Amino acid sequence: MKFSARQYAAALHEVAINTSPKDLDKILDNFVRILSENNDLRMFGEIEAEFHKKELESKGIKQAEVASSHPLNSDNEKQIVEVLNKYLKGKVELKKKIDENLIGGVVVAVDDLMIDASVKKSLAELKKNIQE
Repeated sequence: MKFSARQYAAALHEVAINTSPKDLDKILDNFVRILSENNDLRMFGEIEAEFHKKELESKGIKQAEVASSHPLNSDNEKQIVEVLNKYLKGKVELKKKIDENLIGGVVVAVDDLMIDASVKKSLAELKKNIQE
């Protein structure tokens, strides 16, 4: 049976929160052994990202992926976090990435929610409105 990175991360998180700190090394050694036996060591980066999401989730924090055409300054980050905190009624941590396909603006993804505040989308909407 093949496991996804999300399944591995969920299992590791469940075991980690129910294990004393002195036993974590054993747990991690066993986890790596299982990944190796299942030929899934290549998934380590994905598992780590999913584990981080689980850890944030357990603390009531959601991770929002923000794509922009250039690095965001601290004021922009602060504004995005404030808006998302209000909209999602909780705390948000930003995971930033640069998307060179964007002209400007941002695209935000939180779980299944996608907020497209890009210049490309605004131009497409303007074009559609003009054509109507």
